[in-house]
Amino acid sequence: MRRSHPSKIPSTFTLPSWNAHIGRVFQSIGTPFFHEELVDLLKATVETDAFWIIRYSGEAVPDVVFTRGVSAQTERVYSRQCAPIDPFSARWRSLRQAGIFTLDWLRTNDPSCTSYSDLFLRAAEMDDELGITIPLTDQNCFAIFLERKHGIFTDDDVFILKTLYPTIEGCCKSHLRRVFNDVKKAEVIKGAPIVPRPTAIFDHAGHQVYSDDSWSKAARRFPMLGQLATRLVSEGGDESIMDDWILRAERLTADFPIAPNGSKLVLERLTIPLPSRNADDAPDVLSLFTRRERDVFRLMLSGVKNDEISTELGVGGGSIRNIKFRIYRKLGVSSEGELVSKFIVFKELL
Repeated sequence: MRRSHPSKIPSTFTLPSWNAHIGRVFQSIGTPFFHEELVDLLKATVETDAFWIIRYSGEAVPDVVFTRGVSAQTERVYSRQCAPIDPFSARWRSLRQAGIFTLDWLRTNDPSCTSYSDLFLRAAEMDDELGITIPLTDQNCFAIFLERKHGIFTDDDVFILKTLYPTIEGCCKSHLRRVFNDVKKAEVIKGAPIVPRPTAIFDHAGHQVYSDDSWSKAARRFPMLGQLATRLVSEGGDESIMDDWILRAERLTADFPIAPNGSKLVLERLTIPLPSRNADDAPDVLSLFTRRERDVFRLMLSGVKNDEISTELGVGGGSIRNIKFRIYRKLGVSSEGELVSKFIVFKELL
């Protein structure tokens, strides 16, 4: 039987060991250890045997971001059989609300949850799970799940986590903001002038997850920007031209915490006049480049791929991308195909 929730702040929150946990969560914001520290805090707060962090996005299949105490087989069962009928995901799609609720509560109030409950809990060897939903945008949310092997989560457990919810939400949003800002900083080229570069993160389904203020301003200026970005992501494109603007897409990895397998979109303006493409003017054009940029330019004109350029020049893949970006800007082009078509005449001169 569930117990009624206590009428005061839980004594757990006053323990020195618990406060040490929450201090480590604050320190880990923006680092790869954030999820580990967060679930350590939750485990110290409510008795739990396993954890999941899952990102829900509109009608897309949920993305598993992090697990602890979960077998690979259980993950496969969830991804292949349970994700399409996940009642927590269905509740998010229907209500788009923050909340803390248990699978036992969902099952009691909605008999349609039974098939998911029977399948998932049997595969996970658990008796109950509790979900904490943290909305990020109208289309996206993060959901943290606590699982218990023996017995159901009580009203006391829910009350304690509701008391802690503002802290959990604030830490998660601060972590995502820090990760996003770090991604933006990685794009700054040393020595280049600092100009606003509207940046946004889209998930693999083409939904916007996160953006900076300059992206929001650009979206107001260009009403079609959102649709163009969604199409670019869903079609797997690298860039799209919009008058004298270029929208570039970079694929993100499966472990990227904001949007696994999503894309980073950056909007840039071409402000550099196009140099001459006459072979007689090659010395003037090539004088725009550093020695390393000239090496990369030569290999690009020969159709050499990024990983091969990296190997031949002994330069990391990220550096090669930055060098290519500088070359694009100096030549006033928006893609490697455009560069080759316009400057192939220089190939024999390098």
